[in-house]
Amino acid sequence: MLFLLFLLIVCALLCELVSVKSALSRVSYSCRPSQSVVEPGEEFQLLTTMQNGKWLPVSYLEVVQNLPHDICLNAYLGHFQSDPTVCRLYSSCFLGSRQKLTRRIKASLPQRGRRIISDATITGGDLLGFTRRFRNVPLFYEIVVLPARVEEPALSRALGGFLGDVSVQRFILEDPMLTIGAREYTGREPMKSISWKHSVRTGHLMVKELDHTVENTVTVLLNVEGGSHEELERCFSLTRMVLEALEKRGFSCSFLTNAATAGAIGQWNQVSDGLGSGHTRAILEGLGRATYDVRESFSSLVNRAVRGARDGQAHILITPAPLQRSDAFLAPLFQQSQGRLFIINAREDGMSSQEVSG
Repeated sequence: MLFLLFLLIVCALLCELVSVKSALSRVSYSCRPSQSVVEPGEEFQLLTTMQNGKWLPVSYLEVVQNLPHDICLNAYLGHFQSDPTVCRLYSSCFLGSRQKLTRRIKASLPQRGRRIISDATITGGDLLGFTRRFRNVPLFYEIVVLPARVEEPALSRALGGFLGDVSVQRFILEDPMLTIGAREYTGREPMKSISWKHSVRTGHLMVKELDHTVENTVTVLLNVEGGSHEELERCFSLTRMVLEALEKRGFSCSFLTNAATAGAIGQWNQVSDGLGSGHTRAILEGLGRATYDVRESFSSLVNRAVRGARDGQAHILITPAPLQRSDAFLAPLFQQSQGRLFIINAREDGMSSQEVSG
């Protein structure tokens, strides 16, 4: 009997010794969001996985997960602690031999911006609960919250009228890339429109007959210089409203901004012409990542737009500060767009817009 008791004690000590050395051996942990891009307040899930890859059970495993400070954990009954910089989510469990445990936690984020799910700390206890071992688990997952949608009926009507005018004028403007034939020179056409090939063939001057442009295109400019954080948030939301209106009406659009972005999204400060939900979604993700930092001055942004614009290209300008047609740095943009310029400003005392026409 004493020998059996001694044998049990020796086995327990051996198991304890093994468990101390291998408390976190072959124990893995991960936490990732179910979606990488969400709406403000939209519910998503945090998927946490704890796995024991060895035959010996883990009698106690504690996880402290770092989450964005403003995350809302919906209906979560466990323990979490928030401060101005981070939210810490605490959980613990027992993991049996080669057991995998997955949990789904409902969460949401209230405001626009880029959030990070970062490192976690896992703690493993020995078999008898005398000692603990710690390990840091490096994690990096992004969650981008898009700008909130805004409802501005008066602005929507004014924007709709401007886009309607642009749509009508596309049948008036000729596309220099689409030649459908030639006709006789009347003396009123510019010299650059003369088709020398047709003139030689017929023996008298002929001019190229051009087709009309077949695509509605608009350039959207977003300026973030000179605005408060509240005004810039309104600018981001107004830009979203404009982009979704363009998509709904079938307009192709390009996008330029002087806003800086957080994260690896590439050269988002200039997005070439595109059409469809995927194109709009890419710009909206950039708006979600945008910070309040300014990459370049407002005047430099306008000059960059002028250099890349075609004659008669319609422009929609969103800015936090009121502007006037008399502003000198706007003159080249007004001239390049041939007066087809729509300005939206977001002020603390309300939103306003103005259509600048020739």
